[in-house]
Amino acid sequence: MADYNNCQQNDTPVKAKVWGAIEYLEAKEIPHYKEDVFWHFKVSYCQGWAMISDDSIDRRHHHTEGLEHRGRPSVMSNYHLKEMDCIIREEGFEARKLTWNQLAWEAGLEGVTEQTIARTMGETMECSKCIACCKSWCNDSTAQHCKKWAKHMKERYPEPYMWWHVRFSDEVHWAIKPGERYCKDCIQVREEKDTYEKNLNRSDLIFYNIRRNSNGKMKQKDYISQILVPVVKPWIERSDTFCLEEDSNSGHGPGKSNIVRTWKDRQQAQHSNFTHYFNYHNSPDLTIIENCWQLPKQHVEKFPHWDEQDTKDLALEGWEKISQQFTNNCVDTIPQCLQDCVDMDGQMTGW
Repeated sequence: MADYNNCQQNDTPVKAKVWGAIEYLEAKEIPHYKEDVFWHFKVSYCQGWAMISDDSIDRRHHHTEGLEHRGRPSVMSNYHLKEMDCIIREEGFEARKLTWNQLAWEAGLEGVTEQTIARTMGETMECSKCIACCKSWCNDSTAQHCKKWAKHMKERYPEPYMWWHVRFSDEVHWAIKPGERYCKDCIQVREEKDTYEKNLNRSDLIFYNIRRNSNGKMKQKDYISQILVPVVKPWIERSDTFCLEEDSNSGHGPGKSNIVRTWKDRQQAQHSNFTHYFNYHNSPDLTIIENCWQLPKQHVEKFPHWDEQDTKDLALEGWEKISQQFTNNCVDTIPQCLQDCVDMDGQMTGW
């Protein structure tokens, strides 16, 4: 059998094809000759065996064997990343007050800019909340903006009853995130007799469908067609006086010019009974509806659910289990929560 030119250089995709074809044939236990694989991909006999020999290095993206010499070397090793993460988790509040450079120095890393550290660490110190003990923290810049927002909202609605007309909204995915779990005997799961007056109402849960995307977020067109038009617009047209609270999700139109902003501005201009505002981002203690998801999520995880309808039914049952006392208390304590945020210079409160 004629051999191809031994001097011909083969690029990485060709080498990957040779590796992949041989791995497949061996995995399926299909009788084959490696020389036939080389011939099929126009690789010489000598170069083909050099590719798959024990001394060769598999550089395909899903393999990590051997040293990688391509590209710029990383200035932060996995060791330093683990050290910084360990300091944040174990040293508690004192570690969370450190700047990025101070944190890097404590981990034995020098000569790296704050931007590089923040980007590599995923900016985990901007504003975070421990899922277990609920201790929270945020950096100075975020705290100052949060304090300013809380002060403005406290002046806008200083009394508890002024918040009764606000309709809080949020999105939730009925799945446990990585790193979260619930105890089988979690003390948060409890049944209580509800005898409180129903002066504040909860709407029904609204399920929506979104087109497939990479982040699972709702698109602005979907938000208009599935939430604003079928749910919010009837409230406006029946003359309900309310203020719609939303988070700063891109699908809700927080920018200055987009189709969602245009829709809400048009409704606000035509109907005096409708207003809206965005809560401060990354501040779950200032968003009372965040506290309402704990019981429904625990109820869903308490029972087996194998399909979409079972999950919906369990979510609705859990939503109905939220007591009226809890609902009333969440809304009535908002002014105090805002005041606590101002008094603490924008740091997260215990709410």
